[in-house]
Amino acid sequence: MVFKMISTAPETDDMTDKLKVLYVDDEPLLTMAFVETLKIKGYQARGALNGEECLEKVKEECPDIIILDIMMKPMSGWDILLKIAEDENIDGVLIIMQTGKSLTLQDALTYGKYIDDYMVKPVKFPDMILAIERLLKRNQEIEEEIKKARKSGISENILSQYASLKRQVIINDRLLEVLSRIYPIMESREPGINVDIPDLKKVQDTFTTTKTKFRAIQSQMY
Repeated sequence: MVFKMISTAPETDDMTDKLKVLYVDDEPLLTMAFVETLKIKGYQARGALNGEECLEKVKEECPDIIILDIMMKPMSGWDILLKIAEDENIDGVLIIMQTGKSLTLQDALTYGKYIDDYMVKPVKFPDMILAIERLLKRNQEIEEEIKKARKSGISENILSQYASLKRQVIINDRLLEVLSRIYPIMESREPGINVDIPDLKKVQDTFTTTKTKFRAIQSQMY
């Protein structure tokens, strides 16, 4: 998944009219309600009721953000996510997953690198707006760091690695926050090692490796 820069420096007072959001859920009334409310808030919002419709609309016009429900048939949200991630013509769209089902450790290991946020239903509209704003703030902060480092002569290769790894560290922290409601997580927000839960050790190792790589690249930035 390519890190995507979405400019948060608006030419007008309201920057939401620049953002294209695709809301995907197989509940028609819920989808209509969220899409219309997003439009009222100034977003260029569209809806899709299944995976096929979602992929068709992404190909027609790639959105900036996809809000994607997991529990859909016949194509689940995870299936849709992988198809988007594997499509070379889709460049770094930001994806927020939402579901009424708890996030599993295997979900975090398998799909964590492809998503940008995760929300548990029932999702209230203000929470969704906060999630969108959280992604925009994250991108703005990374973009500003990249611009500053570029002026210092840092290579584009280092800048690209830094942006991708920082994004992943932030996402990992968010996934840990969600997982902490279900699994034994230490106060340091690192998963506790529990021999009865092998995947917990895998999550710890994976997230720790990513953070170690990030710190190594970070040392070359400053």
